[in-house]
Amino acid sequence: MNKLLYQVLDNLNEGIVLLNEELQIIYWNYYMEDITNLKRYDILNQPIVDILPNFSMRYYLDAFYDVIEQGTIRFFSGAIHKQMLNNSDHFNLKMSRIENEDKHFIQLEFMNVTSQFNQIKQLKSYVNKLWDTNRELKEKEKIIQKLAYHDKLTGAANRSLFYEVSASLLLQAKRNKTLLGLIFCDVNKFKSINDTYGHEFGDKVLIHISQLLEKSARESDMVCRYGGDEFVILLPEMKDVDNYKVVASRIVKLTRKPVKIQNITISLSISGGISFYPIDAETIDQLLVKADAAMYAAKQQKGTETYFYRME
Repeated sequence: MNKLLYQVLDNLNEGIVLLNEELQIIYWNYYMEDITNLKRYDILNQPIVDILPNFSMRYYLDAFYDVIEQGTIRFFSGAIHKQMLNNSDHFNLKMSRIENEDKHFIQLEFMNVTSQFNQIKQLKSYVNKLWDTNRELKEKEKIIQKLAYHDKLTGAANRSLFYEVSASLLLQAKRNKTLLGLIFCDVNKFKSINDTYGHEFGDKVLIHISQLLEKSARESDMVCRYGGDEFVILLPEMKDVDNYKVVASRIVKLTRKPVKIQNITISLSISGGISFYPIDAETIDQLLVKADAAMYAAKQQKGTETYFYRME
């Protein structure tokens, strides 16, 4: 090869090796010297398999002879064929046949793709971080949504969620021609409990009542802390007005026994008022007014006992 061609090959930013038909090295450019620490004058005319032992593997030898005999271009990916030249970098390898004066030679082109691998690795890292960030944002979104729609103390639905869900359930009742029940509950003598044992104890009582109502409600029902010691239970898909008694009887049963809160044993009871769409009212606000009035009537009739009343 002439001097100009040598200069061109030595200035390429990839490794160039030329082999004769006996797989002996006849050219080794400067880039190959840099990445292998092997000087050309030390390895010229030596078999490639002696200088780079990895190329003694069967599939490389088959490729060499296929290129020489058939003129086929062969390609080896650094992603699959690792450690071709050293232990730290990844190289794509292209094998092709060149001809000169009726002689065949093999040209090896080593293209360092380590930076590409690092970029892909970095990209994967960014994707993973983005996924983690997105997951954290979704978790925070759930927390924010819970804070927006659930009572901070008891964890029950708050007024905002109550009005959203009740509007939907009311439309459902109208469409399906079913009853929508509403129980308005109030903790009996709650002010006296607060004054006697303190607000922290009162908060524990509200938490206990909320859990009690959740246990008593059906899976399709929704328990809401409406405000203070007032709770509302929505009863969708009711077939008959007496169906509410299933939930009411559970509440009565759970409030019969005294409970122990902060090492203080206390009796708790609830007064409840019942109303139904469309029998008692047409809107949610009207149902609340009717149930609230029934609740006060229940409180007057039974005092400190758990009792539910529906105004005819």
